[in-house]
Amino acid sequence: MSCPDENALSGYASGALDPEGMTTVRQHVSGCSECRSVLAALGGLENPPPLVDTGLLVSGARVGRYVVLGLLGEGGMGRVHAAYDPELDRKVALKLLNLARLGEDSLAQARQRLEREARTMARLSHPHVARLHDVGEFQGQLFLVMELVEGGTLRRWLAERPRTRREVLARFIQAAEGLAATHALGIIHRDFKPDNVLLTRDGQVRITDFGLANAAVGLGPPREDAAIVSGDAPLTVTGAFLGTPAYGAPEQLRGERGDARSDQFAFCVALYEALNGQRPFAGAAREELLASMQRQEVRPEQRGVPSWLKAVVRRGLSVDPSRRFESMQVLRARLSREVGAWKRSAATAVLAGGLVGLGFLVLGPSAATPSETCHGSERHLAGIWDASVRESTRQAFLRTGDPAAEASFQAVSSTLEQWTRDWTRAHQSACEATRVFGEQSEAALGLRMTCLDQRLGELSRLTVALQGADARTVERGFGLGASLGGVGGCADVRTLQEAVSPPEDPKARAEVDAVRAELARANAERLAGHTPEALRIALAARERALATRHRPLEAEAHHLCSRLQEDAGAFEDARASLVLGSLAAEAGRHLGVLARVLHFQAWLHGYGMGRPQEAWPFLHRARAVAETLRDAELDTLLDQVQAELLEQEGRFSEAESLLRALLEIASARGQTFTRAELNGRLGLLARQQGRLLEAKRWQEEALRVHETHFGLAHRDTGRALSNLGGTLALLGELSSAEAVLQRALGILRQTLGAENLSVARTLSNLALVYFEWGHGAQAREAAEESWAVALKSVAADSPVLIGVKSNRLGVRGEQGERLPELEYARGLLAHRERAYGATHPEVALDAHEVGRLLRLLGRPDEARGFHVRGVALQRPLADKGEMDGSGLRYLADALLFSGQVEEARRHVEQALVAMERDLGPSSSERIEALLLLGDVHLARGHPAEALAPLRTALEDLTARQVVSARVPRVRRRLARALRLTGAEDAACGEARRAWEELSVWRKAYVQETAEARAELAHCRG
Repeated sequence: MSCPDENALSGYASGALDPEGMTTVRQHVSGCSECRSVLAALGGLENPPPLVDTGLLVSGARVGRYVVLGLLGEGGMGRVHAAYDPELDRKVALKLLNLARLGEDSLAQARQRLEREARTMARLSHPHVARLHDVGEFQGQLFLVMELVEGGTLRRWLAERPRTRREVLARFIQAAEGLAATHALGIIHRDFKPDNVLLTRDGQVRITDFGLANAAVGLGPPREDAAIVSGDAPLTVTGAFLGTPAYGAPEQLRGERGDARSDQFAFCVALYEALNGQRPFAGAAREELLASMQRQEVRPEQRGVPSWLKAVVRRGLSVDPSRRFESMQVLRARLSREVGAWKRSAATAVLAGGLVGLGFLVLGPSAATPSETCHGSERHLAGIWDASVRESTRQAFLRTGDPAAEASFQAVSSTLEQWTRDWTRAHQSACEATRVFGEQSEAALGLRMTCLDQRLGELSRLTVALQGADARTVERGFGLGASLGGVGGCADVRTLQEAVSPPEDPKARAEVDAVRAELARANAERLAGHTPEALRIALAARERALATRHRPLEAEAHHLCSRLQEDAGAFEDARASLVLGSLAAEAGRHLGVLARVLHFQAWLHGYGMGRPQEAWPFLHRARAVAETLRDAELDTLLDQVQAELLEQEGRFSEAESLLRALLEIASARGQTFTRAELNGRLGLLARQQGRLLEAKRWQEEALRVHETHFGLAHRDTGRALSNLGGTLALLGELSSAEAVLQRALGILRQTLGAENLSVARTLSNLALVYFEWGHGAQAREAAEESWAVALKSVAADSPVLIGVKSNRLGVRGEQGERLPELEYARGLLAHRERAYGATHPEVALDAHEVGRLLRLLGRPDEARGFHVRGVALQRPLADKGEMDGSGLRYLADALLFSGQVEEARRHVEQALVAMERDLGPSSSERIEALLLLGDVHLARGHPAEALAPLRTALEDLTARQVVSARVPRVRRRLARALRLTGAEDAACGEARRAWEELSVWRKAYVQETAEARAELAHCRG
């Protein structure tokens, strides 16, 4: 066979090859003097002696006081056995070194140096360094007695199955802590590699073979440049490279002095290999490796390795040692950002002369300026959100073909640019508080950095998900700013100190970390709009979370699953997840998650499921928990839900106050999407309160923001158009309303499909326009299509259908279908009662509508009961000045029917004042109020006073050029008022025109027809 390459020979020398490889190389080198020379060079030998087999010690054999238990492994330098130390009653690892490998160096010299190394190592007690207990001689061979670590090597652990980045970093950070501790004692490993990192059964790292690396000068002739001194001085050696070439630093491969920075290089080679599945530099022979290193030809990393981590590893791989990290401790701290950034080591080095703290010092104020000490925070964003990632994300959005893709991407980009600026400032501020100003402890810095690193990790996962954009991502992109968590909480050290503790068991802690990484990945997919994939990941992670029995983690999993289940429309599943989440959060004292679970329960019950009465207890509990958390973002979320609930309960002024405050917050934070959403909500709220002109202004602003930032064809632009169109219809601006609604309908059908609830609502608004115009057939067609589409989106008893149902009622009433209309109105009243409670102000309007229909059917006694109920609900609001014009009109109409004429007059006049302010001159509501005022004056016996409001109503109606039953109805009343004032000719003219105009509706409007005929009879008589 051909000769093995240098890495294979090095692996044989260190025992890193698998059993088959060890046998193959042993058989080859036994007959190949050239390879034996290479092995000798690897060991620093000038003259290679014949290879000598140390022989296999049988179980029960004694080496000094140690009893051999069995063979653990072998390498070119000897064999390792498990053994028993009867004096200290413990199992140990016994390594016998090949005497022949020492060449001309005497056994006494080697032993002396190894013993001194052992004494130095014995002064170190560190959880991530395997203890060297003893050095001895047995039958002409040196042996080392070390801590027995039975979990296998790091290399084997990496090969067993794919490992998450978090798992890999957790092990390497432990190794870095071990190296940092030994470097503090002047001990340089010189042969760090995955084969020299052992794992305990519970996953704890132990670095081994320090003794061989640092006393390796005893395995070859001393060099003139060797620097081995006693005591605490560095135990450094130069000359022939004694380690494994694939992990050796350039200076070592050149035969130059190696130091702690050489270990750092080897560490980064091993970490690169663990993250990417291959070593960073190509080449098998030493010369090839060195050439690759000098050209800095680092192989490309795998996709998904974050840029900050690439930068850390590549700095450690610098050819120039001075460009690597200042120390292993600094490198460890930089790496810790993924699994507990800047967290101080829990272990200390216990020295014979006292305690040396590895990083437990609190630094005082630095003389350096902030820019010198804490600059460069933005470097951590490389590969997470930089120019390359930004362009890659943009292209992914554009590939969807969605007309709104560019606008959505720009919204995403703006959000992430602001977020990264906030993160960079927070990172620098945290650093300066400790490093520059000395006003914060190292422990506090660690907490803040850990929090910031977690947020950066979340951003990293999100940008990966965004680069897989689809149509749903484009839709969700506009709302990203409202969904992406901020970094403000990372400055609250007190809250960070109160965070739930991870499991004490390292294995359990690693699993918790792994599950949290999966939950973070699921949340990133959620933010990117990939709901099905996100839910799949989250449900699988929840199963793993439940298996850990770590209650805080269970709470986090249940909470995320509930959000995704709601996204998918599975409200009952979401509700069940929230129940489990609240129980787990309380059991685990995870207050931050508990507050958010309660918040989402309030939202789901109150808004998502239309059960506001059930929502308040959840909201109140969430508020109580939030008082202890000092979380501004959570407070904002709770305010948003409270505004929803207040609005649903008809407490409009309270809801409006909250929404205005939230709008100020969103504007201050530059949250464009939230601003547009709040403008729209304030518009709808103003419309509900009858302030149509104000509603129009809010909605026009919302539309402007949507068109500017989201594009002319975006689905949310369509929704904004639909809302504005409905308001324009109520204002009587019918031509504008129809144009706006037709545009909205086209956008929504194109972007959401023909069977979406937003399409149904737009059709309903369009039906209202046709109704006001008097286009009965078109109004009915639009109303029925709206109802059919709505029923395909939600259940018939859903609160969200009340508006659609109400418009349909009005259209059917215009057709004169009184009995079906009455039953429909009763159903609407019951629907609203179930949704909002029996005392909601709009329940009063429904009650009045039922009463009005009963009056038209000639059933005044039944009607009276509904009107009495409506009045009872409305009168307290009217007395406090909290009722809008429409409500006052309904109240006045009911009072007039009940014979309370003067009170009816007072309220209808109040209604008109409010309507002048809020509705404008063309509003249908204002026309109805003018008509009612005319009826009030006629009932009072003052027909002359009825003329002005009736003429104004008629002028407004005719100016709109509508064909409506309202026109002959107003004209008939005007005819009566004129007749009663003695203007009989004018009265008859109006009566005849009313009769002609009514011809279209005579079959439908029986009572109106009879009254018109009676008025016309006065003229004939």
